[in-house]
Amino acid sequence: RGDEVEAVIIPQGAFSTLCVSSQVGCRQGCTFCATGTMGLLRSLAADEILAQLHAAAAAVRQHGMPPLRNVVFMGMGEPADNVEEVSRALHAMVHPFGFQLGRSYVCVSTVGPSPGHIRALEPLPARLAWSVHAADDR
Repeated sequence: RGDEVEAVIIPQGAFSTLCVSSQVGCRQGCTFCATGTMGLLRSLAADEILAQLHAAAAAVRQHGMPPLRNVVFMGMGEPADNVEEVSRALHAMVHPFGFQLGRSYVCVSTVGPSPGHIRALEPLPARLAWSVHAADDR
């Protein structure tokens, strides 16, 4: 489709962390986030999320970086607005016949658009980070 997302490899000591995107853009409009200014173009399918991990694993090997151990959903998009595809991707990431990541090394970060969205994320095979922020600095 020609849409672009970001995935960032962060080498840290003996291991690397990969920051993946779940959407192209984001509908949340958080003022502290550059992605929020572009609006939501579309949600990514699970295979597109997993392609970021596959490409990053290849780049890590090619460039002699520390192996990938951690994955964080802190790239473009709000994972809670794409929970079905994020769930499918997460299950492949932690499955013994998939990417074999440890559940404790995978984290989904959300601004928590609603309490219902937070509840929908609870059964995912990952840690959950809720980004609590305010409309002003008070």
